[in-house]
Amino acid sequence: MLTTRLKRRGVKNVIVDDIEYFDVQDIKDNHPELKVDVKKIVYVNEVALIKAEDVHITTDFDKIIKQVFPKNK
Repeated sequence: MLTTRLKRRGVKNVIVDDIEYFDVQDIKDNHPELKVDVKKIVYVNEVALIKAEDVHITTDFDKIIKQVFPKNK
């Protein structure tokens, strides 16, 4: 996903070593229409971050899978 689209959606971001990252927890908590590639998550000071290119819009398939296998809280 493009950096500008994530910023427009209000996703928290930070620049580390001249690379822009987005807050994974913010995406999970406030943007259920987005999903992250968990293999690409990096941790900086124990905060999970991800690059914009590794964030995607949830597909219909993803939504069905979430209904079939709900998270147990």
